[in-house]
Amino acid sequence: MNQFLFNLKARNAHGLHSPFVYELYTQIINPCLHQSGELSALLTNELSNYKGKSVEKNKFNVQIFDINQFDTENLNVNFEDVLLIENIRKPNNLARWNHLIENEKIIFSIELFEMGLLFFNPIAPKQHFVFKKS
Repeated sequence: MNQFLFNLKARNAHGLHSPFVYELYTQIINPCLHQSGELSALLTNELSNYKGKSVEKNKFNVQIFDINQFDTENLNVNFEDVLLIENIRKPNNLARWNHLIENEKIIFSIELFEMGLLFFNPIAPKQHFVFKKS
């Protein structure tokens, strides 16, 4: 899917019903999308220092993986882990990403065109979000 089609599918904070995901988008994701610099580094820094109101944990343990080096068979994570998966739009990787987000351990998945975030804390039912800059 190219950037144009992604933007048609993606949304912003309007209509989000999850307080956790709304706060995450408005306080971390969207501001990072508007900054200059490497997005994965910006998100890692912000998520690692996150002190949100919607979750009990004050900090996330962020790990960065390229989707081609990510082993889904041995997915061993804790509730505070967040996996940032890079290169999900490179050829043949989108199908792998779509398969990955179906994993039962993944509660929230957030797609940001070139990368995705995976959350494991069962604070709500399993959901997948596709976000763009607002």
